[in-house]
Amino acid sequence: MTFHRRTLLAAAAASALSPIAPLAFAQASYPARRVSLVVPFPAGGPADMVARVMQPLVQKALGEVVIVENFAGVGGALGVGKVLSAPPDGHSVLLATVAEPILPPLTMPNVRHKPEDLVLVSQLSYTNIALVVRPSLNIRSVQQLLEHMKNPSAKALSYATPGSGTLYHLMGEHFKSLTGGQLLHVPYKGLAPALNDLLGGQVDIAFLPMAGSTAKLIEQGSLRLIANAAAEPVAGVPRLGDGDGLKDFVYTVWTGVFLPRQVPAEVVAALHRAVDTALQGPEFENYTREAGGVALKRAMPLAQAQKFYSAEAQRLTRIFQAVKLKVD
Repeated sequence: MTFHRRTLLAAAAASALSPIAPLAFAQASYPARRVSLVVPFPAGGPADMVARVMQPLVQKALGEVVIVENFAGVGGALGVGKVLSAPPDGHSVLLATVAEPILPPLTMPNVRHKPEDLVLVSQLSYTNIALVVRPSLNIRSVQQLLEHMKNPSAKALSYATPGSGTLYHLMGEHFKSLTGGQLLHVPYKGLAPALNDLLGGQVDIAFLPMAGSTAKLIEQGSLRLIANAAAEPVAGVPRLGDGDGLKDFVYTVWTGVFLPRQVPAEVVAALHRAVDTALQGPEFENYTREAGGVALKRAMPLAQAQKFYSAEAQRLTRIFQAVKLKVD
């Protein structure tokens, strides 16, 4: 009995010291059942399409069934809440854009979650944002737009957004506050109706993702692209920079995978490895490029992901407070 006990203790000690032991434990314990990839938008939207492409790739990497669940409403807060209310064991995963974990708590008093309730497993992709105008508007540059906005005798221009309190609403009010010009906010229920009215001439300008139908409409001349909000010029398109009085006006729409903060570190690490594997193949990169975005080739290191997410939350909160965003 003594020999047997010593043998077991020695084996346990060797296992604890082995660098393979934590990995083996995590792989054996997670996932233990089906994993839900929760998207806080209806089916068919950009974030949902990202989830549909990632689903089989993550499923293969995890070796367990992964399903996509659409749980839309309250500016994405319902989907975030669904993940946060599930057992914190990694079987309920959030796939969202930058806005849903950060903006609803700022804009909606009844939303209870906070950005720090989630950890970013990794960013997946990002899309640059274009400043576009309707072609019938006699404005062809940022300078001409600013001159019109600052002209007290000129009619105030209207800008369309997919909704009050969205990232695009924050961008519009930030743009207005930095330039000191006039702009009238016109919120819609989604990007599609906002785009339709922009094409129909009912509204004047909009910030839109430089992807999908927007890119095609710009190529066709149905929309006029005058600048982008990325940190660098994109394909020869000037960015909204310091020369326009727009210091630090830098925006992209990025997607990422999130877990509740209470999820054990070994489970976060296991999902991180699966996302990393999924990003290394050609499938997601090819889809993202065709859609007009940029895909990460590897998952962000976890420490870098947390630093990036925390900085984004602080930056958007600071802008929200500075512009005193009013949600209709």
